[in-house]
Amino acid sequence: MARIGIVGYGYLGNYIYEQITTRPELGLEIAFVFNRSAQQLTKIPSSHVLLDIEKCRDFSPDLIVELAHPDVSQKHGELFLSCADYMPLSLTCLSDSKLETILVNTANKSGTRLCIPHGAVFGLDALNEGKDMWEDVTITMRKPTRSIDFSACPDLDVTRITKETILYDGPTREVCNKFPRNVNSHAATALAGIGFDRTRSLLIADPNLENSVIELEANGGGARIKVQRTNPMQGVSGVLTLMSTLASICRITKANKSALFIC
Repeated sequence: MARIGIVGYGYLGNYIYEQITTRPELGLEIAFVFNRSAQQLTKIPSSHVLLDIEKCRDFSPDLIVELAHPDVSQKHGELFLSCADYMPLSLTCLSDSKLETILVNTANKSGTRLCIPHGAVFGLDALNEGKDMWEDVTITMRKPTRSIDFSACPDLDVTRITKETILYDGPTREVCNKFPRNVNSHAATALAGIGFDRTRSLLIADPNLENSVIELEANGGGARIKVQRTNPMQGVSGVLTLMSTLASICRITKANKSALFIC
């Protein structure tokens, strides 16, 4: 049984915990659950509750999954990778090239893996397999305005968005800084393909949308990928993200891959 540590017990964390604890056929068990507000963990058995994140090693996790905020990887990513495989769902943190290098080096040194979940992106395996030949990669995301966190962009007046509006069009690295809670799929695309600076990101707000729509296109070497995925929203996350996150956890625990693993 692979032991899973969960960091963040919100919408996604609750789902992953429930799936692991009620589906023994997954071959997974809970090592710990950590949440910034411990009050949300009152219904969880005390044996699963981690109160001091610095003591995560004591719970013997095989894989630690971050389902909270990009800051978690900045503060604790090295610690996690020193004792377990680590899958951050908040992939925008890796737009910081220094942090990406530190985490990959820590994984290599510790014999662990930094795992990149595909999240809401279809075709990431094909993108990764052909990354040496792609000349251009574009990911376009259309989201309901209500599902976008504008807190990192205080100059944007949300009330003025009354129709489809392009919020960002440019290299993926910068959109990760502007909308860190909304564009993890953009970060996953950059990591799997041609990088944060060469990948083009478009983020579009539309108050009339109910779903998130993601389009991925890659061209090069006479080949082309073009896929689209529509995803019902729950807060800033898509509903399909639930299933894809669980599937990534299962793939990680059954695979033997390199220090940076696209799952």
